[in-house]
Amino acid sequence: MACGCQGHIHYGGSPVSGVGLAPERVDRTRIRLIRLSVGATISLVEQWTGADRVAYSVIGGPALGYDLSRLAGGHQVAAVLRVALAARPDDLERLADRHPGAGDREDWRRACAAPAAQTPSMTDALTTAGAALEDATAVETALLRRLETSLLGDVHALDRLLRRELLDWTWLNSGSIAVQDPVASLAADVLADAAASAYLRDQMPADLRRAMAGPFVGSGLIAGEDRDHIGVGVPHLDARLTSLASADRADRDAWRRVADELRVHTAQWAPAMHQATWALSLADRLRLACDAQLAAVIAFAQAGFEARDAAYGVWNAWSGVVQAGAISDLLPAEDAAVLLRPWHAVYGRG
Repeated sequence: MACGCQGHIHYGGSPVSGVGLAPERVDRTRIRLIRLSVGATISLVEQWTGADRVAYSVIGGPALGYDLSRLAGGHQVAAVLRVALAARPDDLERLADRHPGAGDREDWRRACAAPAAQTPSMTDALTTAGAALEDATAVETALLRRLETSLLGDVHALDRLLRRELLDWTWLNSGSIAVQDPVASLAADVLADAAASAYLRDQMPADLRRAMAGPFVGSGLIAGEDRDHIGVGVPHLDARLTSLASADRADRDAWRRVADELRVHTAQWAPAMHQATWALSLADRLRLACDAQLAAVIAFAQAGFEARDAAYGVWNAWSGVVQAGAISDLLPAEDAAVLLRPWHAVYGRG
């Protein structure tokens, strides 16, 4: 499907430069594009966490969003994590009251073991892709698909994020020993089961997913129209989230085109994101920013974007807009200009 601008062509909804290239050359181009997008995200997380291995964290909301925006159940995971992020003591009591018991949870753990182990690792996929690009043979379509779907984290990283970071205030510390409040621990089980059922949605039978999510749904903390709520309480940011969520086909094509055209500025995007995240940390707004990134995942899904859109740069472009919006009053003008460039290109100066 043509994107309406000369010199580009859509492949499965994502724009790729190079009309007239042979299929294997197009595949190589697409692999380079994904490696560029992922590389920028990984470098940010390593700067933020100081870790060699990428893991989900509050400070790394954009990286978490990159994974969730490519998962079929990613917007549902985001909704669960937003509840955990905003939970109060009485919310945890309601969740704990719905705990299914150790027996059911052990059965679910065993049932999830194989799907969790099969989660494709982005680290492995990038290594394979690098070798393939140096090989003279044609790149297999399967490798391209693997890069598009491989994840930076996994369900274990998701569980740790929920328990140790989103619910960090529920832990009791004494020296080197940390124990989670018993009620909070039960509530975390309910939240983690619901998040895992959505995270592994494509790899689990429907009845198992429903059983794991049932206690969370039964708590009544999120229901009906609240399930897709995207407001974060920052007016200009809420306005952008709402605008993106209501995107039509022309808007989606515009985002794809802009992400393609601005890819040459990736070297500017990563430092600007780092500055925005540093400012958020200094202003004690990391939890707000994480909530905004999770809301952005939900808006991304509501807008009708696909996993391939996220893989080829649309998520990074949108994530940068959201990150800048969370710290717009303190972000240097030059960094704000870089991160807001995609929004202005699609919608104007709003």
